[in-house]
Parts: sequence; C-alpha cells; structure tokens
Amino acid sequence: MRSQELITAMADQKLWTSPGGKTPHATLYAAMLREINEKKADARFKKVDRGQFEFRK
Repeated sequence: MRSQELITAMADQKLWTSPGGKTPHATLYAAMLREINEKKADARFKKVDRGQFEFRK
C-alpha cells in the first residue's frame, strides 16, 4: 500500500486520526523509510516499489 492509502484505511477503521497536520501521508512515509533504514531486516515494513510498502510478517 502507499502511505496515502494507509492513512485513509486507518481513518476509515477509526484506528487513527490526524492531529491536524496538512500532510500526514508524508509524515507516515518518512517514518516508514526511517524505520527501514535504521532497523534493516528487523523493520516492520518493506519497500516494494516507489512509494509502496508491505508489512513484513
């Protein structure tokens, strides 16, 4: 999924609400990339394409 799709899915399921930020998808994207870069193989996410991630099992 792309970060914008994740934000929409989380909001639809009432799992998350934006604290008023204008670009929550950009914040999520940056956080996911940061985790991938810092934790390498132990990261919860995997980048599979430009702007697209999947959850590691």
